Amino acid sequence: MALTLGNNLTGLVSREVDAAGRRATGLGDSMTTGINKFVPVVDAFLGNSLRDNEVILGAVAKNTAYSVNMLTIANEYMSSVASALQGALTAVSSAGQVSADKIPTLQSSLTDKIDQVKLLIRTGDFDNKSLFAGDVKNLGVQVGLNTADKLVVNIKDADNGKLLRSSITSALNNKIVADGNAASAYYATDAEIATDLAANGNLVTFALTNAGGSGSGGAVMSDLQFGTALAAVIVTKPSFGTFLQEALPTFAALLETNNAGETFSNAPAASIQAVMGAGPRAEMLALLVDSAPTNIDTVSGRVIAQDVITNALSYVRQEQSSIANQKSNIVETTDALRATTNVTQQAADSYLKADYVLTAQEYSETLRTMVAAITALQAANKIPEAAQRLLDALTR
Repeated sequence: MALTLGNNLTGLVSREVDAAGRRATGLGDSMTTGINKFVPVVDAFLGNSLRDNEVILGAVAKNTAYSVNMLTIANEYMSSVASALQGALTAVSSAGQVSADKIPTLQSSLTDKIDQVKLLIRTGDFDNKSLFAGDVKNLGVQVGLNTADKLVVNIKDADNGKLLRSSITSALNNKIVADGNAASAYYATDAEIATDLAANGNLVTFALTNAGGSGSGGAVMSDLQFGTALAAVIVTKPSFGTFLQEALPTFAALLETNNAGETFSNAPAASIQAVMGAGPRAEMLALLVDSAPTNIDTVSGRVIAQDVITNALSYVRQEQSSIANQKSNIVETTDALRATTNVTQQAADSYLKADYVLTAQEYSETLRTMVAAITALQAANKIPEAAQRLLDALTR
């Protein structure tokens, strides 16, 4: 059939040009925006689902920066506390070598350093959280798509003098934890011990005074229970015996009086029990409290002060190590999270993004299809109309 205006090929070619024009427009938009305008339904679902996961993972990765910053600030405070404690230790070490009239000056310096330590512990905060007063306890840091995917951040409570304990106090607290509620009549259950331990409470002082903690046993730690615990920790670390011999002269003298040759280093639980009941209980309690005395005007005072400050410095170093480990775990997990986010983004892009090379080829083929269709309509005045359609399609 001749190519005339009445030829039914005219309508077919016109529709083909329109369809090709629409496809060319979509392909052009794909190359302009980078988003594939002809994504199949299933691919679109998969790609958008992956994109949703990418957004969530990205937000989670950003939120971990909060905990990292908090731990960084906590470590800086701990470094300042350690510096102040080192200055305090210098004052104590100098006290045994200077004349008596210099002691008040050293005592003033020591007191200032101790006050500085307490101030740093009390004022250390981040986003209205007191870093060293128990506010940072079991703080969950989400590190995955599920809310259950968490790392837990903890910083011990060191406020209200909890940092300034003697080494023997820390050892006795650990002994009570190890032995459970059988170690003291004050604690009725191990759960009560766990509660006080979580708050970094002074378990031995609570038990000896029947006050201040969570115990519901209704009675003080008996002298025999205390003697048993003390004798056990001295066996574990003999230097405790030497320390107590110098730090508690009244108690040590009574041990010797009751049984010649007996000292803290070799006294059995029954001997310690007998002395506790005879009166020096107050001397022992004064050593075991939080904010233990740091007076350096006597030999025993200097021994206690040095032990308290050294024990505090050891505590700070342990906390710095704990803080650094927690920070490292979060940073490493965050790095893995970001890597997962990048992979998820790439997977989503593989479904949703346009392939520029392939899209350009399809765009070129579509234009050739339109040109071929127009060529088939070279019958007289139909050519301008087809050309106009081509131009309209290209300019959309």
